[in-house]
Amino acid sequence: MKRLLFGMFAAVLLSACQPLYHAERSYKVYEKEPEFFQNLMNTPPENQNAKPSVVLEDSSYPISLQLYQDGRFYYYLKRLGDGWGNWDYKKGYLHLYAERKLFVMNFEIHSIDPESSAVSLEFSDRFGPKFLKLQQQTK
Repeated sequence: MKRLLFGMFAAVLLSACQPLYHAERSYKVYEKEPEFFQNLMNTPPENQNAKPSVVLEDSSYPISLQLYQDGRFYYYLKRLGDGWGNWDYKKGYLHLYAERKLFVMNFEIHSIDPESSAVSLEFSDRFGPKFLKLQQQTK
């Protein structure tokens, strides 16, 4: 009986050490300098002379993002509402982080084309990894 319980405990412990989600990208990503991401940035909303906002969204997933030059971002999720987080430049991509009441949001924005400004949003939700090719809208 003890061996059975120990075996079950060991199996649960070892399975907990496995990565929860793993999937291959359907595209290649390219490391870019911070200047590459400047065309995605908005002036802070407090600025009275702000130009039209650049909104990043994907039609297949109900999310939209607005990045700001001051290191913040605004997100809107259709069913979960909106909020604010922070972004920073990592080695070749942007890392976005926000805390919600029930979960933490970790996003990455990568360049997906060496010749254009095309970008993707990568994250995992409760259904697994998501790889979204973002569209840039001006509003």
